[in-house]
Amino acid sequence: MSAIVRRPDGTLVVTLRLTLKPGRDDALITVIQSAPQRGLAATVREAMRGGTQMLDQAVENEAPADISGLGMEL
Repeated sequence: MSAIVRRPDGTLVVTLRLTLKPGRDDALITVIQSAPQRGLAATVREAMRGGTQMLDQAVENEAPADISGLGMEL
């Protein structure tokens, strides 16, 4: 099966594997993890259309990590 298929109505279907690296792709990781169930493709499309503005907004809205159970005080 090809990674790119064009349907008769002109729709382009692209199948790919995407690897995201923590530290470098944090904004993308946040967007992907916040995608609703069965809404990943739509979320990725919106992120691609919205560019860095949407990604920056996702990182700003991310809740801080809960580290209370680590047994450390900072």
